[in-house]
Amino acid sequence: MHPIIKACLRLVVFFIGLLLLTRLMGWFDLSDIKHWFELLQHQPAESLIALIVALLIADLLFSIPTVWVALFAGYFLRFQLGLTAVFAGLSVAAMLAYELSRYWGLPLLSRLGLSDSELAQVHEDFSRYGSLMLLLSRSAPMLPEITYCLAGAAKMPRLKFMLFFCLGHIPYALLTTYAGSRSNLEAPYPALAALLLLYAGLWGAAFVLQRKHQTVHSDLT
Repeated sequence: MHPIIKACLRLVVFFIGLLLLTRLMGWFDLSDIKHWFELLQHQPAESLIALIVALLIADLLFSIPTVWVALFAGYFLRFQLGLTAVFAGLSVAAMLAYELSRYWGLPLLSRLGLSDSELAQVHEDFSRYGSLMLLLSRSAPMLPEITYCLAGAAKMPRLKFMLFFCLGHIPYALLTTYAGSRSNLEAPYPALAALLLLYAGLWGAAFVLQRKHQTVHSDLT
């Protein structure tokens, strides 16, 4: 098995374990998150912003429906303020995961069963494909957290990490918060349409880029 795939699968198992713990304990249920937003909607906007940022940071360990957090942000704070809060939360979470993994990512991967040669191959592969992974990281659950961890462990330059993070996450934040600002919680049709459009676009981009990579590889061989 290719080392970077092996690393991703080991991290998936790790995060699935945290997901099961979250579900068994009943933490961060969607109905609870909605209730927290409703409790704070008549408080100063700073309270909702703090909640949004805290939830997006907590998503690093506990599987939180971040798409719905972004939609609620757009609905309760409206588009501009909701967008600011969501992007701030995503950015803080990404940098926190990156910095922690920069120092402790390799020891974690080693404990998860990767050899020194496999770790070196992960570093090389992520140097080559990490930018693409960051661009498409919002296309699947757990992929953002895995990508941030691998970026830190592979010592991706910080400026490069933030550049491709922004390129991949600004459209995500724009679409979800705008859809939330145009939705009704009882009939969230714009939000649902935005979700379908978002994932269709991300998977379509992944398919096109994969085909392009295969074509280039075939030409070289």
